[in-house]
Amino acid sequence: MYKKLILSSITLFYSCCTLALTQTPLILSGQIKASDNQTFYSPKTDSWNVQVQWLLPEGDIAKKGDLVVVFDSGSIQSQIEQEKVSLIAANEELFRITSTAEQSFLEATYGQKRTALLLDKARIDASISVVHLSKYEYQKNQLELEKTVVANAKALENLKQVNLANTVAVTKQKITIIKHQDKLQYNEYKLKQMSGYAERTGPVLYGTHPWYGEKVFVGMTAQPSWEIAKIPSVNGLYIEAWVHEVDYKNLQLKSVVDFKLDAFPQYNLAATLTEISSQPEERKEWGSDVYYRAVFSFTVDEALTLLPGMSAQLEFTGVDPSE
Repeated sequence: MYKKLILSSITLFYSCCTLALTQTPLILSGQIKASDNQTFYSPKTDSWNVQVQWLLPEGDIAKKGDLVVVFDSGSIQSQIEQEKVSLIAANEELFRITSTAEQSFLEATYGQKRTALLLDKARIDASISVVHLSKYEYQKNQLELEKTVVANAKALENLKQVNLANTVAVTKQKITIIKHQDKLQYNEYKLKQMSGYAERTGPVLYGTHPWYGEKVFVGMTAQPSWEIAKIPSVNGLYIEAWVHEVDYKNLQLKSVVDFKLDAFPQYNLAATLTEISSQPEERKEWGSDVYYRAVFSFTVDEALTLLPGMSAQLEFTGVDPSE
């Protein structure tokens, strides 16, 4: 009898322990996100990083067209000034080459016309019969005709060469100008990328350093494509949380969870797990463990003014972390 009583007590003890485990809540920290953001990324430059020179204060409401972020563009501005000077010099050189080409072409044309006139005269002289001239004069006229034929042929060839050389020189210089124009246009485009303007009205939220997790700040150097700031939409809000690999197996889609917002701790709210990633990711700022991204949808009273970036605490009840 005592043996049965002891076994019953042990069974009751383990049942209580199991019940306690199944009621252990899983608590996650999340953040409100917006499904539609205007994001400002650090641009690609000639160097491997770029400095954040100015930022609109975080939390300020940017209106459409307002300047939000400025990156250091000193080297690009120097290149633009250099290209402008080079473009002016290239245009002046084109003017000089064109003037010289016109002068050389006129001279070559004049020389060819002169030899053509001399050739016509030589042909007339050579056509006079030997009957009317001495043999010496006749042969002299024939020789002069041959010389003017050769001279005119050389003048024609020279005119072609001068025209070709002028065309090549002008074309090359025009190509040089186009290269300077393209470089200037490209640098002006890069300069434009060094400033970010708001395309919508909304609060400015700073990004975080991808390695250290700290907030972006003025004076920080960033590599290309780092998220510097964003202007979220107040529509389509959701909660994003990262679940440790140990707790991942306890999550089920469409689970309803309780959550509270740090900004409004007096309100008890509910959200639904609508999405969870199938592949884990490392969060360098949290260590070497891996985490799964979870997305929760929710609806709240319009009286609550929610903004992306607010922190939320989500609680799963009835989760057994040992399963």
